[in-house]
Parts: sequence; structure tokens; C-alpha cells
Amino acid sequence: MALPENMVTNVLSENQNQFITVKFLTKDDEVRVYNGRMNVIKGLKGNERGKIAAALKANGYVTLKTSDGYKCFKMDRVLAFKAGGRHVFTMGDEIV
Repeated sequence: MALPENMVTNVLSENQNQFITVKFLTKDDEVRVYNGRMNVIKGLKGNERGKIAAALKANGYVTLKTSDGYKCFKMDRVLAFKAGGRHVFTMGDEIV
């Protein structure tokens, strides 16, 4: 069961431009963990990838700049996250 979307939104809004670790479900219900920095726009200005990132954000996705490039997740599918010294998770989905 995912965390409430308003909880995820509130905590992430307090930690803009900081590194976060997020554990979430994909469309196929596969569990993934990403570690990256939010709101990094380097490499997204004035090109096709920037338009794609804007479209994703408009549809409720959050983009992260990870060591493997830009990744995204949907806020209503988050199981656990670490941000700004806070660790929020659902029962059994702690990030270790």
C-alpha cells in the first residue's frame, strides 16, 4: 500500500534541490529504489528532453537526476522515502 500522496507532496516540497531516496511501485507493480536529486534542470533546457520532463511533471511525475541519468516516479505509488533526515515508510517497506 502506497503512502498518501499529500504526505509525499508535503515532505518533498520541503526538500527541493536536495538528494532523496525513494522506493516506489512501477506500472507493472515492480518495486524500484532511486537515489537522486530533485529539480535538476541541467541538460533539459531548450531541447526535446525538457519538453518531455515538463509533460511528465504535468501528469503527476517527479523527476530525479540520478547517476544513471534522469528518472521519474509517480507520487501516488511511493512506498517509502528518505529526504532531509526524515525516513517515511509504510509497514514492511523500509529503505535500508
